[in-house]
Amino acid sequence: MFATSDALWALMYALRERSRVKRMVNAALQVQQAGSWSETRYFLSLAPHPDLTVTGGQELLSTGFVYVLPPDGFERMPDYDWPGLGRVREPHLISPQPVRPLLAVPVTPADFPLPVRLHDAATVDARCAADPWGFPWLEAP
Repeated sequence: MFATSDALWALMYALRERSRVKRMVNAALQVQQAGSWSETRYFLSLAPHPDLTVTGGQELLSTGFVYVLPPDGFERMPDYDWPGLGRVREPHLISPQPVRPLLAVPVTPADFPLPVRLHDAATVDARCAADPWGFPWLEAP
């Protein structure tokens, strides 16, 4: 089971309208700087299904739920080195066992305080294949 200790990152997944979104590019991470960790940096971009006409990322959000899980059995993903960025930490938690939620918190698009970008899924897929560390692959190199 995958989870996060970061509420904003959880919101990204809870609010995404799966039936309208072909692909999601997202991040919530900290970068090690001078022996300490930066504040969390967030990014969210959604690719609509090709048959949709969308003018803004917020149009691809819908109501959902953030599930509060018990902490027992979860381990934090190890820190890792990101070429060109340095040592990175993500609030990504993993449990090998199924977990029963303690609480389901209803959320709406109005709860999400960050901008939501749009991208073309095929373009980002091709750039990702060519340069796996080139996140977020939205701009041509």
